[in-house]
Amino acid sequence: MKKKQKTSPSSPRKGGAAMAAAAIPLALSLLPAALDRVANNGPGTTAPAAAVFKTKCELPFDDIKTDGLEVDAKCTVDGNAGDDKAKRLENNAKNNFCVSGAATPITYDDFKGLQEAADKVTGLRTTLKTSRAGLKDIFAPTGRPKLGEGTLVQFVAFVLDAHPSNVGKGKGENVNCKLPTRQDNDIHIELTMDPKDTDECSGVTAEMSPHFRPESWADVGTLNGADRPVRITGPLFFDDSHHPCHDGTGQPPLRISIWEIHPVYEFEVCTVKEKTPEKTLAACDIKKDSVWMPLDKWLSSEGEN
Repeated sequence: MKKKQKTSPSSPRKGGAAMAAAAIPLALSLLPAALDRVANNGPGTTAPAAAVFKTKCELPFDDIKTDGLEVDAKCTVDGNAGDDKAKRLENNAKNNFCVSGAATPITYDDFKGLQEAADKVTGLRTTLKTSRAGLKDIFAPTGRPKLGEGTLVQFVAFVLDAHPSNVGKGKGENVNCKLPTRQDNDIHIELTMDPKDTDECSGVTAEMSPHFRPESWADVGTLNGADRPVRITGPLFFDDSHHPCHDGTGQPPLRISIWEIHPVYEFEVCTVKEKTPEKTLAACDIKKDSVWMPLDKWLSSEGEN
């Protein structure tokens, strides 16, 4: 069983009344930062602050989650939505870690079908200001289950580019309380059906939330441009804050559909070794669990990366 990340203890320090008294001014100056952490057992050690980010279920990646992250101690499922109902509903959808049941395999064409279905709904973006119910089961592929926001899905593709998004002073996302660091923000994953296809407008997107994000997931960029398929599991989300590409052009983030897998529940790498991307994609059957390895295990396995 994989272990949760633990905070590293600092070096032991000597105590004493005199030292404590001398340290009071410094302690007061550091009070805001100190409030983000709680005392741990043992001299000179610290432990994560209690998380204000709460879910009503066990995290899908609970056995490898990271505890003690700043974003979890400062940012709830509402993000910075405040009284903005539309933004609060959007942020809650982005922070949905509790979809259960078997994941539905989907295809690249399903992302396009979902976009076409959404485009046909008159005034959809207006209705989303008060309810996202209209996004549920919005698309019905022939002979297959309906798809829509909140549907738990699995998708196989190649990683074109994975990188932390909205990083830097004055940036950050509302859903992540505008915190500026790489650790506090989503990892934006651009996916393509052919590693040789570098046109972002023809790709689709998955997002790794920063909340309790496994430490190993920060290295997903290792797969950028690699001819090795990945399998991503998570719920569908309609990113109504953006627009898809049209006629090969658009505004960032560029993609063929603004339907995403967000947040990522599980990220796996295909272990089948073939000489060409085409054969590899065909060999990496989305339904064949034996050919897929979780990212954290794949990164630590000799010869696999």
